Formats: sequence, structure tokens, C-alpha cells
Amino acid sequence: MSKRPPITDSPWFWVLVFSLTALGALAAISGKYGRRQTRIELQYQGRERIAAERGAENRSAAMERNDGQTIRREFAFPGDSLIPLWPLEVILAIVAIFASCFLAWGRVRLGSRIDESAPP
Repeated sequence: MSKRPPITDSPWFWVLVFSLTALGALAAISGKYGRRQTRIELQYQGRERIAAERGAENRSAAMERNDGQTIRREFAFPGDSLIPLWPLEVILAIVAIFASCFLAWGRVRLGSRIDESAPP
């Protein structure tokens, strides 16, 4: 009787473990990240608008002919930041799905090889 090697010998197992751990960590920090990122973006937007106003005061009248059509992004708020976490979550979920598929495929393939080599 041939014995299967432990599942921990597969690199796909470790890819799956690490990707699921990263997803769990993202879920744990997402609230705090959202609040912190919003605060950072509000500071950035405030400095950007102050600099734009100072620049507008210093410009000559000939260069100021844009008809006041300046497009500005609304101020940031939690859940609507410039740098969201969802792309990272999607990538990690895809990696976890592929790792689990390859892990299952490898285990099935290994099991069929063990069955074929077993004496009748």
C-alpha cells in the first residue's frame, strides 16, 4: 500500500494558506485603513486647493482665461478613496481560487497515480 505525501508538501497548499491569510488580514484592517486613508486624502486635497488658490492669485489676467471650468474631485470620505483595497482583495481571491484548484487537481492526479501503481 502506497502512502500519499502530506498535503503540506505541495507548494499550492502554501500559496493558498498565504493568500487566505492575507485576505483575512485585509478584512481585519480595512476599517482602520479606510479612516486613515480618508484623513490622508483630505489633507492632500486641502493642500492642493490652497496651492491652486495661491497660484490663481499670482497668475496674470491673460493666463486666467479658463472660464472657471475647473473640475475638482469631491472631498474624500470613507469608502470612496483614491487608493482602495478592493483590487488587492480581488487579486488575492483569484490567487486563492487558482491555488485551491491546482491543489485539488494535484491531489486527484497523485491519487490516481498511487492507485495505478498499487499491486492488485
